[in-house]
Amino acid sequence: MKQHVTAPALAVAMLLAVLTCSLPASAQAQSETVELVLISSHQHDSEAFTQGLEMHDGSLYESTGLYGHSSLREIDPLSGQVIRQIELDESLFAEGITVVGNSIVMLTWKEGVALVFDIESLTVIANHTYSGEGWGLCYDGTHLVMSNGTSELAFRNPEDFTLVSILRVTDQGSEVSLLNELECVGQTVYANVWGSDSIIAIDKSTGEVGLTIDASMLAENESDGYNNVLNGIAYVSEQDAFLITGKNWTSMHLVLFGDTQDTQEEEPLESLAISILKSIWPVLLIAVLVVFLSSLRFLSTIMQFLILMVVKRQSEQPPMSSEEEQEAGERQ
Repeated sequence: MKQHVTAPALAVAMLLAVLTCSLPASAQAQSETVELVLISSHQHDSEAFTQGLEMHDGSLYESTGLYGHSSLREIDPLSGQVIRQIELDESLFAEGITVVGNSIVMLTWKEGVALVFDIESLTVIANHTYSGEGWGLCYDGTHLVMSNGTSELAFRNPEDFTLVSILRVTDQGSEVSLLNELECVGQTVYANVWGSDSIIAIDKSTGEVGLTIDASMLAENESDGYNNVLNGIAYVSEQDAFLITGKNWTSMHLVLFGDTQDTQEEEPLESLAISILKSIWPVLLIAVLVVFLSSLRFLSTIMQFLILMVVKRQSEQPPMSSEEEQEAGERQ
């Protein structure tokens, strides 16, 4: 049996369809983006194709890539001057580094070898093998965290480099690929996204991106070539800040990534109310229109009822006799 659709119901259905199509999908939303705060800028070797950056006991360590130019070096973080340096074999393309105890672990790009250097002498004391490419590396105090250019972070045993677990990185449900140089700070893994001016903050428990840092204000003065991308994050614990640079950049910068928690706590109640209203206004609009259309339908029903009552009363009156009609005519 076919059901009859009233005009108000049809209008409501059409309105719902329009509003549903116009609303942004929550799955496509992205994490909050903030600009970094510049504290100071320092010299950086423009010949350094930066792959990894790490602060340890006041010293800055950097790995540089490219076949025939790969190296591991100790740098003065204030002047950018190279204090000491060791060159790698031409068959190796150096990638990310991190400090574990008294050693520095370095990835290689396609060679599947992780080199372990003595931090005092910068000589190779061990190596590990792995499958796939090596990009970024950091140490969270328990595991080595490794990227390979995809959306995956591999957690490895620092003793033998065996794989412990894999974490997929997402931003509001969408995978984030091209993860490059990494830096572990507490429960957060910071990552350069290759080819972009962004650094993302990843919750290492869930893989969810909690914050995106826009470094374009610094990168736009440096990235004049395809490979001159933002790359290199070193946490400076004494200042709770970060040193960042890029491949062949002339500068490295001490910056703050900001504290979104403090910002959220200081947010005025008015802003919070506005934010809530913005999120629920479609529902409120639908409710108002439904009430309005329902009231029109109710008024229409009342009018029909009154008209029927009038017609019924008129139909119930007895017809006039010929004498009454003649008398009414004479009165006129």
